Amino acid sequence: MAHLLDKKNVDLFKKHNVFSEVELEARHEVKLENYSKIIHIEALTMLDMANKDILPAMSRFTAELADAIAKKSAAKIPAEYEKGTLKEVANHLDAMYKAVKKLEADEVKGVDITDVVELADFCRDVIIPDMEEVRAHSDAMEMVADAKVWPYPSYGKLLFGVR
Repeated sequence: MAHLLDKKNVDLFKKHNVFSEVELEARHEVKLENYSKIIHIEALTMLDMANKDILPAMSRFTAELADAIAKKSAAKIPAEYEKGTLKEVANHLDAMYKAVKKLEADEVKGVDITDVVELADFCRDVIIPDMEEVRAHSDAMEMVADAKVWPYPSYGKLLFGVR
């Protein structure tokens, strides 16, 4: 889309009577608006899933692990699995929380952008990397979390869990 309105491209479309310059400008604007709206909807959906489901579920999971560690320590038995898992999940939980807050703040900044090209660039350069950061921590926690506490079906359940 960045080069659709370059002179050589406009001339080519005009020469073959495919689109006029005005039609190309309209297509360019509509496609960029559509792109930005889709990214915005995906970001809001991600924030909803993270705030209402994943962060609370993983917080409960870390609390359960901490309780198990305390009970095992009181009984003077090893708890290496629980300690390792707790540390890993807690680190990702905190990092995901920070990434969610950054995505929320950047989403607010995006609302004030009215130029379609600037907004599309903002989505590409800021919102998508924010979303990738949230996703990376979520995926890492999903790999170690108890399936019973993870709020969404795993890919394995979706693919092979037909009942």
